[in-house]
Amino acid sequence: MTMLKMNSDVCQLRAEEERILASFTRRLIEIAAVSGARGTGTSATDALNTMRLPAIAVDRRGLIVDVNAAADAVFDNDVKIKDKRLFVRDLEARALLKAALDELANSAKLKSLIAEPIIIQRPDKLPVILRIWPFEGAARSSEQDVHALLTLNALGPKPGPPAEILAKTFRLTPSEAKLACIIARGAPPQIAARELKISRETARNQLKSVFAKTDTHRQSELVALLLQVE
Repeated sequence: MTMLKMNSDVCQLRAEEERILASFTRRLIEIAAVSGARGTGTSATDALNTMRLPAIAVDRRGLIVDVNAAADAVFDNDVKIKDKRLFVRDLEARALLKAALDELANSAKLKSLIAEPIIIQRPDKLPVILRIWPFEGAARSSEQDVHALLTLNALGPKPGPPAEILAKTFRLTPSEAKLACIIARGAPPQIAARELKISRETARNQLKSVFAKTDTHRQSELVALLLQVE
């Protein structure tokens, strides 16, 4: 399998993962918001933070009410909090965000705001995908005046699944689990060998063992399987 083909397979997997995640996020936000509105002490930002999903709660005016730790980790000079609002340096994205938040303040039908994500371009990094999730009815928290969540997906290399979990799940040795963790990022065996400071032959042998224990035959299949592990 060529590196180009493997990267294409991984990109397709990521796109499908993004689609499923968006649908799941909507449902999770609704559940968490209803819980918060009923005084259970669970906020949508807390729920998403548990899943390492960056989220920002805003009121009807677009002012920030709450930010989870995962969102804090995304902030930089291009995406940050300024004067209690989310500030983005990308002019086009900033205009789209302002228009959406203005509609949030004036729209009687908040569901109409669920549209295409806003792509925030960054000069020195990959883009951030911003989505707006309005609250309606029972999901709205009058106590905190939360009317919508903004979720951020900062594109770029992400850490693979924890090696300890991979080891337990597939009965891998510690060395095999470390290699599998790197492979899950889409890295080829030679990169894994360099990071682990082992020979390429050792990396290839460990990868063969991982294939056997996971009942996979191609690296794209292995990556697809490993990415399901959290």
